Formats: sequence, structure tokens, C-alpha cells
Amino acid sequence: MTVTSPRRMSPLVAQMARSLQQRVPPETAHAIDGIVARLQGPLQLAVAGRIKSGKSTVVNALIGRRVSATDVRECTRMVTRFQYGTVDRVEVRRLDGTVRTLPYDGDGVIPVDLGCDPEEVAVVDAYLTYDALRHVTIIDTPGLASLHEESAGRTQGMLGGEPGPVDEQSRQAVAAAEAVLYVLTQSIRADDADALAAFRRASSDATTSPINALAILNKADQLQADDPMGLAHELAAEHSHTLRHAVSQVLPLVGLMAESALTGNFTEADAQVLREIAALEEPVRQMLFLSTDFFVRPEVPIDVAARERLLSRLDRYGAAKAVAAILADPGISTGGLRRLLETDSGFPRLRRIIDGVFSVRADDIKSSVALSALDRLASAAPPAVRDLMFDHLEELYQHPEAQQLRLLEAASLVTTGTVELPDDMFDEVRRLVTGASPDEMLGAPGAPAPDLIQRALDAAGRWRTFATFGSTPAQSRIAHTIHRSYFMLWQQLRAIATGGAPT
Repeated sequence: MTVTSPRRMSPLVAQMARSLQQRVPPETAHAIDGIVARLQGPLQLAVAGRIKSGKSTVVNALIGRRVSATDVRECTRMVTRFQYGTVDRVEVRRLDGTVRTLPYDGDGVIPVDLGCDPEEVAVVDAYLTYDALRHVTIIDTPGLASLHEESAGRTQGMLGGEPGPVDEQSRQAVAAAEAVLYVLTQSIRADDADALAAFRRASSDATTSPINALAILNKADQLQADDPMGLAHELAAEHSHTLRHAVSQVLPLVGLMAESALTGNFTEADAQVLREIAALEEPVRQMLFLSTDFFVRPEVPIDVAARERLLSRLDRYGAAKAVAAILADPGISTGGLRRLLETDSGFPRLRRIIDGVFSVRADDIKSSVALSALDRLASAAPPAVRDLMFDHLEELYQHPEAQQLRLLEAASLVTTGTVELPDDMFDEVRRLVTGASPDEMLGAPGAPAPDLIQRALDAAGRWRTFATFGSTPAQSRIAHTIHRSYFMLWQQLRAIATGGAPT
């Protein structure tokens, strides 16, 4: 059951901002220009994580092209913004304001040599003619805890930490993020949580609540278990609770499999090697998967270099999954293997959240950013200008479309722990905001329409009761907002079921 999205808020914000420009001093009008430009641009998604967490493979999978270097090179020590462009090119922006334009290397990756010292670079802008980047700009940040002290200090500085001098352009590149994807591996370290908090401090207050942050438990296939992904799901659930005040949820992922399947790095030649492995006698085939060393044993009558390449593309876990698929269906195509690898990697769920939550809610997120920026601008303005801007902002908040912004604000207060709620209510608020469909928002995946309608009405009543009885003043304000959102959802669901329009 599909609920039509509420009318977008951003055109109303842009219209109000443009009207203000005619009535404020030039310097304020110029600042409003920047706010509107950001409002109308693509969603900014920052990807962060420790060095060797597999962050670059995740970036490549998101883009659908192997363009971010996965080895240690100069560009992995820079802030890199992957964005849509009409011509594929790399622009290296130096601290002195000069720009050097470079082509991608022969493999389509950002070149090793950027033509200047890393210390001279403010940011690398990588333009690609890929549709995936039309609506989202991916900001790839240097790996935290880098072996390079300069790089580590640079990253921490960008995030608002102490080490290292950082130029303003780099700080602004990270501050532009409206959503954060943080890449973890297996266990959470104390500084992982610190880094997530630092990202929130570096970005806009309106956008970096846990609602707009997601964590990835990458390299899930390397967990020591008979069923690594099963264990990864359990760990991800535990991490989701541990990081509940930092991210909306933690998802398990095999980034290497996802990258190979989605970027074309897994080829027909690789598929043929897998078919040859599937054709081996079972004892020999089982021996191959005992360890990496066994997988490339020279006495096995399959080209060693081809098997080494397979390991670099899929590792043993991915190769074993593909071989099992071939044994189950000898006629499976290379495309079929790619789809299976993508599914088994856990990537579809990540993509669904980015497309179905971050991107669908991008208008709300970006509108919140713009309104917060306008509010700060008004607070710093002379009294007459301040009053004028606050009057316009107050009028805008009276529009029905502003309910989504109130919901985001309420969810941010709850998920950051600013306003405490019981665990079950905390989870309900997070689910309402991050759900990509009514059944997810209501915690009833696959439920029929009548059940969803009743659930929405029951939830509206429950939160209204809580707002009136047994809540603190802060909880009551939150509860009234949640009640209103459930009531509006009930109206939409009922209207769809009866073929009418929401009342």
C-alpha cells in the first residue's frame, strides 16, 4: 500500500527566502543565496570510517563504478566529492584557490598523482556522468586512524577534533553533509562513537540526528562462524542498540561482493572460473574453501592467477556462494550470478534505505537545513531585519507541509537522548521516521490495508493519551507531534482504501 508523499516543503522555503532577499541588506541577501543554492542541490551524503574498513568499496558500490581507490594513495587522504557532471573529470582544488583538472586513470579510478602535495589540497571534486549521482553527492572522507599522522590529524580536524590544522574548504565539505553513512567492522571501538558525534558537531544541527545517520557493519563475511551473515545480523542488532543515540540502525554488508557485482568488476571470465570450480570433484572443491592458501593451491587444475583474481573480487565467502548457486542451477548466467552476489552481500537493503528514506526525505532534510540556517542568520541580524525574518519563518511553519519538519525535529530530540522516552516508544519514533513504507512505519511488514489503518488510528490515540497524562512537558510536546503524524498517516491510508482524498 503506497502513501502519496506530502507536498514538498522546499519550494515554499525557497519562495520565502527569495522574497526576503528583496527586503534585507546586501550581505544578508548574499547569505540567503547560499542557503537557497544548497536547498536546491542534491542530497549530500558523507561516508566515513576507519582506515581499512572497506569504506572505498562501499562508495564504489553506491556509485556503481569502481572509481574510488581501494589502495593507499594520495586521493585516499583527501576529502573527495563524487557528484554528477556532464563530463567525467577530476578537479583538484588547492588551498590557494587554484584548480587542476585531471582525467581518470586508465582503469577509470582517480589518478595516483594529483599533481601537487596532499597538504596543498583543499578538496577533490570527482565528476561522473552517472545517474546515481544526479540526486545525491557522495562525500568520501579520509580514513580515521590513518597510518599517516597528517591524514589522521586532517580528518579529526575536519570533524571538529583537536589534532592538525585544517583548511576551511575541507571543513565546509564535511559540514555540507545532510546524512552520514559510517562504516564499521565487527566490533565498535570507543572512538567510532566519538567520530560519529564529531560528524554531528561538524554538520548542521538539523540534519545529523541519528535519523539521518546509518552505520554499516562491513566485511560481514569475515566473521568466524558457519553462517557469517547470520552472526552479522545479530551483531548489527546489538550495535544498533549500542549506537542508538548516534545512528538510526546498523546494517550488515559484504562490501567487496557488492562492489564487484555492481561495478562490473565481476566478469564473464570470473564466472567461468567459478563454473570450473563447481565441476571439480567434491573433496577437491571442499578443500579449496578451507583457507585462502588452499584456494590457490597449484596442483588444482585451474589457473592460479584466475583464482587469485577471484579472491580479490569475491573472497572465499562470495566464491562459495556463487559456486553453490551454480551447483543448484548449472545454467545460471553471469548476470544471474551478479544479482545473487548483490543480494547476498546485503547491499539491496542499504540501497533501499538511501533511496527510500534518505532520498525520499531529502526534501525534509534539506528544508530543515535551510530553515535552521535562516534562523541563525536572523538571530545575528540587526533588530529590524531579525524581526522581519522571524515573522516570515513563523508564517512558513503554519503550513501543513511543516508537519514533516516538526516530526524530524521531534525524532532528533528523542533519538539523541535530549528527551528521554521508554525503549518501546523510542523504537516506535525511530520506526515512524525511518520507515520507507506505511507497513514499516507502523511496525507491521506485509500487513493488509485494514490492519494498517487501525494501527495508525490506535497509535494516534495512544500518543495523544500519553501527551495528556503521565508525560513531562518536553515529552508532551514530542507526543503531540507524533500523534499528529500518525493521525495524518491514518487519513491518507483511509483515503486510499476508500478511493477518496485525505481530509
